[in-house]
Amino acid sequence: MGSPENRFLEEGKSAELCACLQIIQETTADDSLKYSDKTCRELARLIVCRNYAPAVLELCHLVVGAIYGGSHDQRYEALFFASGPARAGGFRAWFAAFTDQHKAIDIGRQEIFISYADKPFAVTYGRMPLLSALMEFLMTAIGYAPLDETLSPLLGGLPSHKQVSDAANDLSRQVYSYLGEHLPPVQEQRKSQSFLQFASDRAAAELAAATINDDTVLDYWMAHADGDSDDRGVDVKTYRSVFRMAAHLVRVLRYAEDQYRMNGALPIGTDFESGEIDPGDLETALAEIELPDQPLSALHNVVSAGVKITNKREMERLQEALHGEDVGRALPKSILRNAVFGDAQAGLVQALRRAGPLPMAQLIAALPDDDYQTRRKQYSQMIDHLQQMMLASFHVLARAGKPLAASLAIALHPDLDISDLAQDPNEPDWGDSNVVSFHAENAMARFFERLEADDNGELGKLSGTARTAFKSISRQGFSQAEMERADIVEQFGKAAIALIAVHKELSRFLNNHIASIDWDQLITVDTTLFRSQFTTLYGGQNG
Repeated sequence: MGSPENRFLEEGKSAELCACLQIIQETTADDSLKYSDKTCRELARLIVCRNYAPAVLELCHLVVGAIYGGSHDQRYEALFFASGPARAGGFRAWFAAFTDQHKAIDIGRQEIFISYADKPFAVTYGRMPLLSALMEFLMTAIGYAPLDETLSPLLGGLPSHKQVSDAANDLSRQVYSYLGEHLPPVQEQRKSQSFLQFASDRAAAELAAATINDDTVLDYWMAHADGDSDDRGVDVKTYRSVFRMAAHLVRVLRYAEDQYRMNGALPIGTDFESGEIDPGDLETALAEIELPDQPLSALHNVVSAGVKITNKREMERLQEALHGEDVGRALPKSILRNAVFGDAQAGLVQALRRAGPLPMAQLIAALPDDDYQTRRKQYSQMIDHLQQMMLASFHVLARAGKPLAASLAIALHPDLDISDLAQDPNEPDWGDSNVVSFHAENAMARFFERLEADDNGELGKLSGTARTAFKSISRQGFSQAEMERADIVEQFGKAAIALIAVHKELSRFLNNHIASIDWDQLITVDTTLFRSQFTTLYGGQNG
């Protein structure tokens, strides 16, 4: 679908939902596309923003019009599937072709008018293309049989307006249930939409990954945490929830910009024909993008499989610091604020269940327990831990003759010169890409030969250091007996890939993104600010 928000949706986690919308986009009638791009975009907005209920009600009234405004021997399907391309003029011509409509149906120039006994209703021809597309969506998503059963009370004689409303409500419940498995929860949608609108307002109606920064995160939380300035029921009381939402949106926006080569900002507005994006549509579509797995997930899987590369505390520290390169670059202060004051607020929430206003005020005045410099030191210590684990992994993989040992050697010693292993001068240059794997195998063989023979060289010293590192670790998966098991060796191979990525990201975060910030000055300012906000939320009369 042509617009940016629908291109986002095509990358969604719900393949079924994407397929439903794609089918509608590709549906043909009379050798042409049945639905226009504009109609497809309107339908996608209805679905992803969950604004379908009014349209479902209109559709049910149109079903009544199709039954009693056409030929008496036709069912409602004839209007939707035997009227050609879904255009306003086509629907007008379909109704005008019949002269024996039910007396309650009035066929006008702009609309059909249904005179129910309890309340009349009109459906314009201009709305019928969208309602027809919605009918296609319901048949695909819910299924024809449940849909027809829901509409059956409308088929046995002209129904009342209330009967139509009841059928529409039943259909809307079925759509709600379906979307519960294919779209993010409503509350999460509202949070993200509120934050995106806040960010776009601050950025002169232009939204991109670069729009979301540390000030945006902090200012949004300060403005919305107490709930007084948001009338949409958005619960963003904790700083951590705002940070996590912002981090996710940074990753998704950057991914979308890279995926679709959308250089620069994405325009926010209501001129959909020119490609502008409604903030609500953008938010719901963004939540459906499937992001690449983070290396920490792979590391966690290795630990779960029996090789304890990290313990619980170490993993928590890595999870605090690492949120992807894009987030580390865009939100360095927010990451430390989340670590220090996010923990502090979590402690206050626990204490709130036990303490009254006076103890809460005392707890707030004593916060935080840690400061930013302490957290930085802890992250630096994780660099040392990761290097030890990389050395231990190198020892296991080298002993097993696994090629990943060479990748670890380069990661541990970037200046290591093994270029002469690439190809033996005596080997012929076949000039054919098909022999690349042959050269690679020979290079690996020479790598392990040198590793075996070069006791005093760089590789030999690395091998000795790695052996010592492995023996110094007393954790699950690091015994001599476990080292001989094929399944454990396989897990060390997976760990090697994850460790290289995690070490690289953490080093870049420490050396590039947070090294130049005056953390001593910032903790002083932030402590006053967060204590004041916590007092508003939990202290005094709110305690």
